[in-house]
Amino acid sequence: MTIDHDAAMGPTAADLAAIEQEWPLIAADLDLLDAEIAMLYAADDGGPTALDWRRLRRAESRVIRAAAEVAARPAHVCNLIEVRLTTDCRYGCKILACRTCGVEQVSHRAIYGCPAGQNATPRVA
Repeated sequence: MTIDHDAAMGPTAADLAAIEQEWPLIAADLDLLDAEIAMLYAADDGGPTALDWRRLRRAESRVIRAAAEVAARPAHVCNLIEVRLTTDCRYGCKILACRTCGVEQVSHRAIYGCPAGQNATPRVA
């Protein structure tokens, strides 16, 4: 099943759930980036200290642990079913919900003449 989604409408609930699931890894990567930037600045001030090197090693370890934890979690793939028609769109577009997690998402379909669906559907020449 293809779900049309207009990127201008922002992330779907499923997108946000995926980001939330990966957030520990994202946060660890940001900590590593901060440590690497500190190392670059330290190079201008006579070189990194033992504390700078320790911070970098710890940040690298956190990234490895977070990556392993995220990879070990079972990935949830939404099993979407049609639950009702949307009231926001006059073209009969549908609201789909996951049977497992309950996340809902609007499916704007170009086949019904919906302009949002036409903008989201790739055109083949």
